[in-house]
Amino acid sequence: MKTAYVHHAESIAVQVMAVHLLQRGLQVTASFATVKQAEKFHSELSVHDQNNCQIIVAPDIQLKDVESLLSASAEHMQGLDFYIHGSSWTDEQVELEGDPLAFALTSQRQLSELFLYTRAAGNIMARKQKGQMVIPMLADMLHYSGFPSSPVYNQGALAYAKSFAKEMTPFRVAVNTLTWGFYCAENHMNAGRNRRKIYDMYTLKPAVPELEELIQGLGLLLDYGQGMSGQNITWGYGIPSVL
Repeated sequence: MKTAYVHHAESIAVQVMAVHLLQRGLQVTASFATVKQAEKFHSELSVHDQNNCQIIVAPDIQLKDVESLLSASAEHMQGLDFYIHGSSWTDEQVELEGDPLAFALTSQRQLSELFLYTRAAGNIMARKQKGQMVIPMLADMLHYSGFPSSPVYNQGALAYAKSFAKEMTPFRVAVNTLTWGFYCAENHMNAGRNRRKIYDMYTLKPAVPELEELIQGLGLLLDYGQGMSGQNITWGYGIPSVL
């Protein structure tokens, strides 16, 4: 049975990813910000999925604590095949306008956390010379259609993933980002026909996927991602495809 560690599972999108992994037959460790969030998520799973899902509360961002946490999780699952570093999809423009200092500190913390957790996961995977790290993101340009965008975090994560991928290549560990396109956000679902027009491209009216449908694109990397590294994979429409 393959194993996966999913970070920031308090995010709705990351929770959907965790459920998708469980449905694919993986054993999952999901880390949360609080005990209440973790227990709520676990209680809503089926009995079968509960048996294959370990929930934990992530510690403060300290290298030794992170290394110990991931090592213990990998030992519990008897391996670490996938590491998914999720994040909450928030609007950085709103945060910047509200409190610039808090925004700067939050951005530093998020990128530092990405660095520490992926490094710790990389150390475990490098010993087996096999593994994949995935950093999911929401496309910035969807901001013009009312979706949150995080250009500071996204660009920092992209630059880091490309750099870290080069370090991990000799150990056969893949590091990629996965950028999502449009999906049926909760705040858009009941907005009527005018809101629906934001998805239309010229005369095309593509079906807008539910979040659960969009997350299935994760399988692209789960099944075939071992052969690529340092790439930004785009999934869904509303964002440009680069060949």
